[in-house]
Amino acid sequence: MGDKGTLTLMKGVGEIVRIPYHSYLIEDPEATVLVDTGSSVRWRELHPETLVKAFPVHLKEEDHLENTLSSLGFTTKDIDYVINTHLHYDHCGNNEMFPQATFLVNKNELAHALVPEWWEASSYVRAVFDNPRLRYESIEGEFQITSGVKIIPTPGHTVGHQSVFVELAKTGLLVLAGDAIYLRENLEDPVLPGLYADAELYANSMKFLKHIVGLRKGTMLLSHSDEYFCPDGWKSPNRRIEVFD
Repeated sequence: MGDKGTLTLMKGVGEIVRIPYHSYLIEDPEATVLVDTGSSVRWRELHPETLVKAFPVHLKEEDHLENTLSSLGFTTKDIDYVINTHLHYDHCGNNEMFPQATFLVNKNELAHALVPEWWEASSYVRAVFDNPRLRYESIEGEFQITSGVKIIPTPGHTVGHQSVFVELAKTGLLVLAGDAIYLRENLEDPVLPGLYADAELYANSMKFLKHIVGLRKGTMLLSHSDEYFCPDGWKSPNRRIEVFD
């Protein structure tokens, strides 16, 4: 739960809304990849008091990341790569569950997360990602993980934000936008989010993703939305979104 003004700049300020956190499992023949790890199941313990009060996390036991993976037939040990779209606390909160994985993070993002400027520091919670047991690989620019999974830089929300492109045999391009786009409203109004590092870069990243999804007739999943965009327009997902079938 949180203030809508953090999602839509100067719109809905003071309105408390549900803000979902999504993680995405990609079962590729070459590797098993997890995109983002959500907000920590130990959030009360690890988050500073200001975040605990401003953005309380509501997690049922079955929604804990390890339990969600188990319901899909996976364990935390099955994950080869974790892609953090960025290192805000709600996208890397459960990194500690995957000590065997390789974490792929943009070089600039890692630098800013470890030594943030004052204007970006509040969303980086070092306790959830700076763990000596974790193996981070800092990358620059586009990065091909497997023949069907690629990381694309989409800066703006943070200096080193990145999105993920997945090529699906049946349904074509799937874009995991991360926080490059929060909601349908950000695209359609359009309106910037309430939190960003660079407004111009953010707007350009939104424009790029919207263009490529339209051009490729792809599907795009947004990080804090209960909807996704596909050639048939906006839809509400189920747990296993139709595009994966």
